[in-house]
This record gives sequence, structure tokens and C-alpha cells, in this order.
Amino acid sequence: MSTRRIDVSGFPELPIGLIDIALGTPPADLIDDSVALLVRGEQGPPAAVLKVGRGLLGAAELRTQRRVLAELAIHPGLDDEWRELLPRIVAFDERADTTVSVESYRPGVDLADLLTGRPNHVEELTAAALSAIAPLHRRTATPVVVDNVCFLRRWVVEPVAVLMDVCRRLDPHLLPHLERLGGMLRQAVVGRRIQVSWTHGDYTPGNVRMGGASGPVTGIVDWGGARPGQPALIDEYLMVLTVSCQMERADLGTLVAERLRVGGLSDRERAALRVARERADADFCDSERVDERVAILLTWLHHAAGLWHKRATQPNHQTWWATHVAPVLDVAAGLSGFDRSSARNSPS
Repeated sequence: MSTRRIDVSGFPELPIGLIDIALGTPPADLIDDSVALLVRGEQGPPAAVLKVGRGLLGAAELRTQRRVLAELAIHPGLDDEWRELLPRIVAFDERADTTVSVESYRPGVDLADLLTGRPNHVEELTAAALSAIAPLHRRTATPVVVDNVCFLRRWVVEPVAVLMDVCRRLDPHLLPHLERLGGMLRQAVVGRRIQVSWTHGDYTPGNVRMGGASGPVTGIVDWGGARPGQPALIDEYLMVLTVSCQMERADLGTLVAERLRVGGLSDRERAALRVARERADADFCDSERVDERVAILLTWLHHAAGLWHKRATQPNHQTWWATHVAPVLDVAAGLSGFDRSSARNSPS
């Protein structure tokens, strides 16, 4: 959900009074928006986060988060210690044009803010975020061999179809590149043994809360894009790539294109992934290594298609396409494929 965080004081009733206010007539600048209101009293830390979704997409994302958090709360593989990182839904209400969710506030500082203030600690902070999500992947994991059309449709065909629809309207001359890229990704993953699990789906620095520069991670928020049966590497690679986007002040498409040109992740990105995976149980990595370029492209593909589906792109769609999609397709046009025997592998 595209959100704006606003401090709201003077709400003595939680959650009923807040829901009544949220379901009332909103300020003019909020009518077509989905917002997150950081709720606090006159003194002390915030007490809760109130999310207001107006329209079908905003409502759907709030409903998804509610369902996901309820399922994770009873998943037999997850323990109470890890569940402490998740917000709890304490109130939920739906009306014809507005959906309201009140969730517990996870204390700490956004990882995005820490990265800005501590640029020399990027590798350690990234590894901490990766380690925090690892129990979800590890304890809900299932190794699968990608010989089922359902996997290919969900992981490659459907997100490519989303971008092809956009491409027809915004940049039709790139359609052959996008179609070819989809074919290369299908060939790259078919027959592989890959770890699938629950994934967050939007695991970026803005969705991780930390106690400070030395940790620990105190919260993982915004679960509206979470799904089971997804490649665990998507959460991992989205985190390392979006951290680099922030540090290099680059758009995701530009950064992904550069990583494809040089053959894979940077040394710093790879080191953070390696540290986090070494902390995980040894039996979790019971999968074939995946070419870094394949992992990067799958991650980018899911993120770009997800942003468009949620209408979370910039208002100027041409600008979004030019910075997030077109650079990747331009570079992908020169790729000859992914040779399993010689391609650069992701860190184990």
C-alpha cells in the first residue's frame, strides 16, 4: 500500500474512536489515497498504526494483510519469538468505500533512516534485515522441482503478461525484448530444484524496524503483498537491491540494468547475503544454486509487476517505465541466455 505517515495526537479512544473518524469524511487530499496514520497520545511513543484504504486496491491489500497475519500467527513452523516482529491487527472495519485497519505499533527506527545516517554500516544492517526474515523462509520452506506449469505461470508468465500490457501502451517497440526475456527466464528455472516458502513480497528498508544501528530488528511491517509458495530468494534479493538503490540514489531499473551488465551482484551485496545465509540452518539451502542474473531478474520482474498491479508507480507512468523497466529490457536484449555450467552463481 502506498502510504504517508502522519502523527496524529488527541485520540483518547482506541480503536473505536479512531475507526469512526477514519470512516467519516476524509480531508480532501486523502480521498483518493491509502494512508497510514501513526497514532500517539499527548505523550509517549506511538500506540498504534491506523491504515485507511479507499478504493478496491487499498481495501484488498488491507484484507490480505489481515489474512496473512492471522495465518502466520498459527503456523506450526513459526515460534513466538519470531512472531513478536509482526504487528497485530487489533481492529478492522469495512464499509462500501473505505476499509480501516488498526495494528499494533512496532517500535524502533526504519532501516531506511538508519542506512541514511550510517552509510558505513550498510553491509551489517543489510545482513541483519536478511537474518530477520530468514526464519520465515526456513520454517515454511518446501523444496520443489520446477516442472509444473503452475510455478512457471505464477513466477514468470503472469508478471511478464502484466508488463507486456503496459509495454503495449507505453513503449511497444520493447515488446520483443520483454517476450524474449520471459522465454529466457522460463528456460532458466524449469527443471530446477528451488526453495519455496512464505515471502513478505515487499521486503525493502522501509518495511523493517530496528532498535538502532547495532540492532536488533524489532519489527517487519506491511504484509499486504505476502504469499506462500514463492521463491524465498525474492525477499532476499529485493532487500539487497533496494538497499543499494537508496545508497546509490538510483532507480531500481537503472541499478538492475547495471548489475546485469557486470554479471551479478556487487561484492558488498554478495557479502551481506552470504553472512545472512551462514547464520541460517545448513539444511535450508537444499536447492540448486541459481544464477545471480536470474535471481535479480525474477526479483525485479515481481516487484515491477506488483507496483503496476497496485497502481503504486509514479503518477507519470512514462517516467516510471523509463526508470524502472526500459533500462532492464535494453540490457536484457543483449543477453544470450543463462548457461548453468558457467554462469555466476548466487552465494550459498
